[in-house]
Amino acid sequence: MIKCVVFDFDGTLVDSNEIKRATFFEIVRPWDSSGEVVATVLERWPVADRYEKARRIAEALDDRKLLPVESSLELLASRLANDYTARCEAAIANCREMPGATIALEKLFEMGLPLFINSATPAIPLRQLTDLHNWGHFFQAVYGAEATKAENLQSIARALGAACTEMVHVGDQLDDQHGAEQFGCHFVAMTAGITESPVRSYPLLVEDLRDLPALLDEIYREVS
Repeated sequence: MIKCVVFDFDGTLVDSNEIKRATFFEIVRPWDSSGEVVATVLERWPVADRYEKARRIAEALDDRKLLPVESSLELLASRLANDYTARCEAAIANCREMPGATIALEKLFEMGLPLFINSATPAIPLRQLTDLHNWGHFFQAVYGAEATKAENLQSIARALGAACTEMVHVGDQLDDQHGAEQFGCHFVAMTAGITESPVRSYPLLVEDLRDLPALLDEIYREVS
């Protein structure tokens, strides 16, 4: 049987991927008006967390002699990460949900399935964002960037006493898929109509989260 469902957040429950990408360009524009530095960092380190991306950007600016004279590399990296967090939180708090998100969460919650979040966003702002979307009561716990996706799944399994084959992870990026595969649980790709979705070729997918409960039944029948 399926004992729990674990969701990624950005691009899976909320339509925030483009917000997060655009925010990096906005905060670095004073020193990188063309966006070349940011574009290169995002392309080379697509699954890095905000802190590593901010540091990579600061290093690239330093290499190009574009570092602000009043700042060190470490100070700029910290400033960029903090600025990014503040701007993203404000924007994501008001962004639209992915298709069927609230209805699916309500249905799964009514079914008695424990629900969790497993995201590359730090846990504290992530909890605040779930509350701002009025979703906080759906989730037993929120796991963030403090550990890898696979490590978070392992923590959830230990907390529930669940086997990996009794868990489903829903996500929209390759790090979600790889985390599920590394841990050994089922993975469902959330594609939401994105033609260039990196997980679109995965055999189990949904474009509307309202279809997820039926897909869980299909997974259960296949493994029974």
